[in-house]
Amino acid sequence: MTSPLTLAVVSGKGGVGKSVLSVNLAETFAAAGRRTALVDADFGQSACPVLLNEAPPVTALDVAVGRAEPADALWTTDSGLTLFQAVRTPGEADGHEPALYDALDIGLDALCGDHDVVLIDAPAGTGPAVRWALDRAGAGLLVLVGEPTAVADAYGLAKLVWSADPDFPLGAAVNFADTESEAENVAARFAAVTRPFLGVAPAYLGWVPYAVAVRRSVQRQRPAVHEPGATRLAFDALAAAAARGPAAWAGAPAVL
Repeated sequence: MTSPLTLAVVSGKGGVGKSVLSVNLAETFAAAGRRTALVDADFGQSACPVLLNEAPPVTALDVAVGRAEPADALWTTDSGLTLFQAVRTPGEADGHEPALYDALDIGLDALCGDHDVVLIDAPAGTGPAVRWALDRAGAGLLVLVGEPTAVADAYGLAKLVWSADPDFPLGAAVNFADTESEAENVAARFAAVTRPFLGVAPAYLGWVPYAVAVRRSVQRQRPAVHEPGATRLAFDALAAAAARGPAAWAGAPAVL
């Protein structure tokens, strides 16, 4: 079996729709017939199960403290995703972090052994769980929005990544854009900042529109890509670009 596409979905700050993007991207891969896993690695705000209207009975923390076996924490959702949740509520991980990271490693190894795509929804910022996700993933997907403080925080995260590993593949997806040209402009402006100071820019992989359908889907706990329309088309294109893999991100688009 070939190695799966393993992406850490990251953002410089919260509030940019990173978890919504992670969930819809995972659902898009699964709908295309790829065996897909989604790891919710946020120790503070576990959003993925809520967005999917799922309640995994076992988490990585349950495994870490000896309440369950690792295989029990790999939950199959109604849509066929494998969902692996770190913790249920904020504060649960306090004092258990080393064992929790070990449990996450065990679960991630199992997922990589029998899935085509593994997405890790990391917390916002540059904390330990973000660094764990980036260290374990084959590439990162940086969520950008066209807002000055978000761009500044995204730059700080990109600097952290490329200071540690100048060759680490980092793609970018622009969220909350009104048009594709606006999204491309946001990505170009971010590249214009990173290239002079860091010597590299993330590969632009796609965008997600600022749409009523997305906001409504969050309220309904039903991913927006389940319905036809511009949002699903945007995620289809983003998934197709990501699926080509980091080595080909600079090339021409391909079909998922």
